[in-house]
Amino acid sequence: MDSDRPGQAPPLLRDHVEATAFVHEIVMTADALRMARAFDGEPAMHFDTRSRLLRAIERCGGAPTFTDLGRLLDISRQAARTHALAAAEAGVVELFQAPDDRRAWQVALTPSGRSALEQQRKPRIAWIFTLLNGLEPSPMRTTRHVLHVIRQRLERYETDLRAAKRALVSAASARR
Repeated sequence: MDSDRPGQAPPLLRDHVEATAFVHEIVMTADALRMARAFDGEPAMHFDTRSRLLRAIERCGGAPTFTDLGRLLDISRQAARTHALAAAEAGVVELFQAPDDRRAWQVALTPSGRSALEQQRKPRIAWIFTLLNGLEPSPMRTTRHVLHVIRQRLERYETDLRAAKRALVSAASARR
């Protein structure tokens, strides 16, 4: 056994166990945050469908079509359309025909939608301070950086995976 001390796992195995435990802890924490309630019993964080829709519209940096929204939210175009219509009815998004394709509809945030996004980003301060009580700013900054890097890698991986999938489909249809 190639290790630092007799009876101890090799470094690669130790690192794998630690990395797996780290990722597992992130997932469990995300699940707990998703279920967390503020002191008034309302959800402490915003993970509902409309909140996800608003964040997806903002993330795309423009006015996505129903198809784009479906892809961003990992749902069907029809489901994205249903959610967008409900959000439009609530006044947080507006729908308009795409200038280059009159069959396609685009979805944009309204001022009310932008305001809702801002409120989502600001969980109740008393709840946040209670949750993070005793944690120093420096480790929080380090952890935030690590989580940001992991999220960017996951997003890049997802983009690369979609591109590879499209290339396979394209190659398969070219052979026909």
